[in-house]
Parts: sequence; structure tokens; C-alpha cells
Amino acid sequence: MSTRPEMTTDINKGKYDLDRSGVVTSDEIDRVKEIVEVEILGQRAHTQKKMAWISMISMVIFTLFLFSPMVSDSRVEALSDLIGLFFIAQAGVVGSYMGVTAWMSSSTRSNSGAYYSRPQHPQDGDH
Repeated sequence: MSTRPEMTTDINKGKYDLDRSGVVTSDEIDRVKEIVEVEILGQRAHTQKKMAWISMISMVIFTLFLFSPMVSDSRVEALSDLIGLFFIAQAGVVGSYMGVTAWMSSSTRSNSGAYYSRPQHPQDGDH
């Protein structure tokens, strides 16, 4: 049990009073904080995924545009350094997203013990 005081004001009480008791306890506030943190992490992951997809799509569209008859070879040659930087930057966004996602996934699994488990030792009488 927590020793922190309970909140009895009506400001957003319905939102934080999870058990509908009319009193918002510190435990309920802690639970709401956890829920909000998870929601923010989910929104951040969704935004990062959108950025990676937009980067990939923009590289494909830009490549198709460069090979179209609308762009002359002389323009492509003149802008080749900038075009290269564009592709490196976009690939950096995609690669960073994939790398961080894989790293976060593996660190979550290793912390939960999915990859590493303790070796089982036989009992003294089980030889």
C-alpha cells in the first residue's frame, strides 16, 4: 500500500479513477502513467515506421523519375553528387530504423530470457 495522499478533486477524475471509486489513488495515477508511456512508445514506433516507408518510397519514385524521358542525361550528370547524397540519406533513415528495431527486439528478448535459459542440472538421485 502506498503512503501517498489520495486525490479527490474533480479535474479529470473520471479519466484517472480506474476503479470508479470516486477517489483517485496514487496507485491509479501510477497505472495511468504506465499506460500513457506505452501509448507514447507505440506512437513513436509508428511514426518511425512511417518515416522509413516514406524514405523507401521516395527512393523508388526518385529513381523512376530519373529514368524517365523528362530528365535529360546532362541534368542527371550535373546533379550526380546531390543525387548520391539523397540516396545515402534516405538509405540511412531506412537502415537506422531497421537496425534499431532489430536491436530493441533482441534486447527485449534477451532480457526476458527467450534466447538464454539456465542449464538444467539433474537432481542428485536422477543420474
